[in-house]
Amino acid sequence: MENQSVLEVRDLEVTYRQREHPAHVLDRISFDLRRGEIVSLLGESGSGKSTIAKALSGLLPPSAHIAGGSLRIGEDVFDSCGAAHVPWERIRGKRIGMLVQDARQALHPLMKIREQFADALRFHRMASAAQVPPIAFHYLDLLGFADPERVLESYPFELSGGMCQRVCLALALCLEPAVLLADEPTSALDTVSQRDVLELLSRSREKLGLSVLLITHDIAVASAISDRALVLNRGRLVEAGDARTVLRSPRSDYTRQLLASRERIRELRPPEPRADGEAVLEVVQVSKGFAGNRRVLRDVDLTVPRGRIVGILGESGSGKSTLAKCIAGLEAPDAGKILYKGRDVGAMRGAERRRLCRYIQLIFQDARACLHPGRTALELVQEPLRYMRIGNGKERREKALALLQAVGIGEEAMHRRPPQLSTGQCQRIAIARALAPGPDLLLCDEAVSALDMTIQAQILSLLHRLQESFGFSLVMISHDTRMLRSFCHEIAVMEGGAIAEVRPAERLHESERPYTQLLLACASDIEGALSRKGEESNDRHDSGDDRRDAARNDTEQQPSERGASLVEV
Repeated sequence: MENQSVLEVRDLEVTYRQREHPAHVLDRISFDLRRGEIVSLLGESGSGKSTIAKALSGLLPPSAHIAGGSLRIGEDVFDSCGAAHVPWERIRGKRIGMLVQDARQALHPLMKIREQFADALRFHRMASAAQVPPIAFHYLDLLGFADPERVLESYPFELSGGMCQRVCLALALCLEPAVLLADEPTSALDTVSQRDVLELLSRSREKLGLSVLLITHDIAVASAISDRALVLNRGRLVEAGDARTVLRSPRSDYTRQLLASRERIRELRPPEPRADGEAVLEVVQVSKGFAGNRRVLRDVDLTVPRGRIVGILGESGSGKSTLAKCIAGLEAPDAGKILYKGRDVGAMRGAERRRLCRYIQLIFQDARACLHPGRTALELVQEPLRYMRIGNGKERREKALALLQAVGIGEEAMHRRPPQLSTGQCQRIAIARALAPGPDLLLCDEAVSALDMTIQAQILSLLHRLQESFGFSLVMISHDTRMLRSFCHEIAVMEGGAIAEVRPAERLHESERPYTQLLLACASDIEGALSRKGEESNDRHDSGDDRRDAARNDTEQQPSERGASLVEV
C-alpha cells in the first residue's frame, strides 16, 4: 500500500438550519485516506457519518451549511468544501464514487438499469453506446447476479432492496473512481451478498488501488476489511487508529459501548409464547409473479400463532418483501389465500378493509421513502392515529411523543423532517409510526438493518417488551441470522420464492439443508472477523471455508439472484 494520500479533510464543520436555532452536526472533522486503503467510519445513527459522505460529494441538502473546512483530492486543494467553485460534476462519480444507503432512491424510477449505466458512462465520456452493455454486464456479473441481462432490462421497483444496493455498487465501480464513499453498502444485503461485496472491495483495493471510506454501523463488517477505523460520536471524532487496535482494545468509553451492544443482542431471548396459540395469520399456497412470467413466490405456506415471533430468513431476491406486501394487502397473490384470524384478507372491502389497517402494520425496508418529506417526525407518528380516528388531538400527540422517546428520537429530532434526519433515525420513526395504532400483527421488513448496534438492541428489547405485554404476533424479515436466532421463536428459511423449512430459532444451526448451511457459514465468516482481525488474509476464513464451500457446491441453483462466485477484478 502506498502512503500517498488521495483524500484529505481538515476541520470540516456542518450545521443544519432549523426553525429556531441551527443544529451543529459535524465539529472540526479531520482525517486522510491513502491510496489502496480502506478506512471505516463507525458511529451510531445520527452521529454525522452520512453527512460527511454528502459533504465530500457535494450532495448536502439546501438546509445544510458548511461552516468551515478544506478538502484535498489528489493534487487539487479546495479551501472550502461548500464553495461554489468546487467542480462537483467533474469530481463526483469519476474521482469520488458515492454509494448511498438508500439505494432505491438513488436510482431513477422510470429508467431501466441499462439506461442508468449508459447515463453514467456517457456523461463522463467513458464509453460509447455500443460499449455500455458489455461493461454493465461485467460489473453485474461481478456482483453475483445470476441473470444480468434480466436485471439490465428491469426498473428499480422490479428489484429487491438488496439487488438495488448491488446495482448501485456496480454503477459506482464502473466509473473507476480513485475513492469510493460507501455509505452502509452491506446493510440491505444478505450474508452471502455481504461476503461477496466485501471480497470485491478488497480485490478492488488490491488490484486497482481503490481507496474506500466505509461508513457502517456493523462492527463485524468494519473489522473484516478495514485498515484503519474512525469512531464518530455526535459529530466529533472520539477515536482513530489501526482497526485491530480500535476494535479489540478501544480507548474511548463510547467505542467500548458500541462493542458491548453486540453482546446485548446475542443475549436477547423472546418472551414465553402464549398457551392458546390460535393462528393470527395463515398463508396458504400463495404464489405471485410479475412481468415476464417471473414467479417470485411459489406455493408459500406459513402459520403465525398468536403471541409468536416468526423470522423469515433468505437471500436478496428470495421473495421475502413480496410476501410481506401480500400479507399486508399491498400486493394481490396470483393464487392461494391469506387469512387473518380466519378471514380472507383478499375478500375484505370498504370499512372492513380500512379497519384491518389498524391490526396489520408493515414497517418498510426503505423507511425514508415511506415518510412524507414535508412533515416532522412528531406529525408523521400521529398520521395513522388521525387516519384511523384513534383518540383526540392531545392524546395523539402524547402517544406520539411517548413512542418517539421509546425508540430513541430526542426532542430536537422530533421537529425535523426526513431530509434532515439520518436513515437510521427515519427507520426508528417508521417503527414508532407502525406501533402507534396498536396492531395485532406487526410485519418488520428489515426493520433494524439500518440501525446501529446500540439502537438495534434498544429497539429489539422494546419490541420484546411490547409483544409480551400486548400479545401481538410479529413477523421479522431479515438477512441477519445472528439477530433472528436471538429474537425469534421460529425461523422460516425462504429459498427461490418458497419456504424451504421452518425450525425453532435455537435449533437453526442443526439444519442439514445446504442452503441454510450456506447462509449460516457466510454469517460465521463475517462475525468471526472480530476475533480473527490482524491474521494473515490466507488464514482469515479457514474456520468457515470448508463448510461454506461444501454448502455452495451442494445448493441447487434457484431462480433467485445468486450467481457464481466472484471472478477476479
